[in-house]
Amino acid sequence: MGIRLDWEIEAEREKLRTSGEDPESLRARRRGQARFLLFVGAVLLIFAAIVGGVVLRLRQVDWENEQLLRDTVDAEVASLRLGDRTAYLAFQRSATDEWTRRQETLFQHYQLLKQTVNVNLTGQILDVTIDGSRARVRLEEIIDGVPYARVWFYWRYQPTADDSSGARGGWRHVPPDYTFWGQPDSIESERLVVVYRSFDEEVAQAVSARVNEWLAAACAALPCDSLPRLTVEIVPDEALQTGWLEGDPWRLLIPSPYTGDARIDMLFDAAAQRTVAGLLAARLVAHVTSSLQPLPGSDAAFLRGAVVTWLNDRFAGIETSAFLVDSLARNAGEGAVGRLAQALQPDSTAAVLNVVAGTSSLDQTNLDWRDYLTWRLRLENERIAARDEAGLLALYDSADETARNFALQRYNSLPGERSVVSFLLQPGTPPMLRALAQITETGETEEILFRLVDGEWKRAS
Repeated sequence: MGIRLDWEIEAEREKLRTSGEDPESLRARRRGQARFLLFVGAVLLIFAAIVGGVVLRLRQVDWENEQLLRDTVDAEVASLRLGDRTAYLAFQRSATDEWTRRQETLFQHYQLLKQTVNVNLTGQILDVTIDGSRARVRLEEIIDGVPYARVWFYWRYQPTADDSSGARGGWRHVPPDYTFWGQPDSIESERLVVVYRSFDEEVAQAVSARVNEWLAAACAALPCDSLPRLTVEIVPDEALQTGWLEGDPWRLLIPSPYTGDARIDMLFDAAAQRTVAGLLAARLVAHVTSSLQPLPGSDAAFLRGAVVTWLNDRFAGIETSAFLVDSLARNAGEGAVGRLAQALQPDSTAAVLNVVAGTSSLDQTNLDWRDYLTWRLRLENERIAARDEAGLLALYDSADETARNFALQRYNSLPGERSVVSFLLQPGTPPMLRALAQITETGETEEILFRLVDGEWKRAS
């Protein structure tokens, strides 16, 4: 341990004293920093106040614009409710007179509707979207207890110097602007893509759920391994008719329900479902049968149509009128329907059912022949009307003289429509069907005999 002299210790203390900042200078520097921070804070506060004021003013302007739009809609609906044609037409605006004529027709429609059913023009606005000078409004109306939504479009006009000309400023009801329908979007699943614009999102969800159910039901009966992916596109086009896109057999176009009156409780309504189901059933069967073109009047034509009807009725969830195909599905499993469709040839007879059912004769198939026999009776009438004697005789057991003579008697008469309501299989050689047919004009019934000849049911009486 070394010896430190007093002057060394004092020098070290002096060094420590001079190495720190002067307390007065430190306080001054801190006061400067505080003043700077206060200044920056004040500037930011002023800026925030300015921005907040601008935002608040913009929101107030937007609110005022929306409120003016809502007031306009209320007044327009009130004119419809009161039947004030002049007031209603005053809200309309377009560059041509066509829009005014359309709106006048719509006005008359409502007035006539009010005389026949309970019409409640509630005027309740379900949705409003404003984009600059244009606006889209979805509002409610209740027709005979059923809630509907109607979409109206508006444009905000600037006031003119001469308001007496009728060109007043403010919101005016204008023709539909289908560019104002939201952004493109889609819902995808294994077998289906639903393409839509965002305004139709709820419609797309309903379509996707229902059509996926139909595809699942179809694939339980038909082979779907090679089935292309289906695209359903919801298009905001009031002139569009539901149908397949030309050049793309698996892209189905359907109009948005909001281009007319859309049921709020069923955006994919029953009528639209029936149309889409029918088109889809026909397209699926065409795919499975490789676009089979059966001979006119052949059993193949009936069987192909019956498969389409059965599938369509399955989609609709209703009791089918395709009794023959339905009984085949119940007896041999739904897959038998697909096997039947695949087995069909342009000139197939009903004997093709033996191949599918695994039987050697039609009387062993245990099938419901009512719709098939009804079709044969109607085919008779068509051939009589066409003066096709040979075609008529082909439907009869013409080797039986009695049956042949009966056919010629019918050929020279005007037979009425008949529908087979029941039948009884009579075993024997050959087997026979005793059918009970109802005459459409009178409601009376008569018994008609069909005989199994060369693998076909032919009329014998």
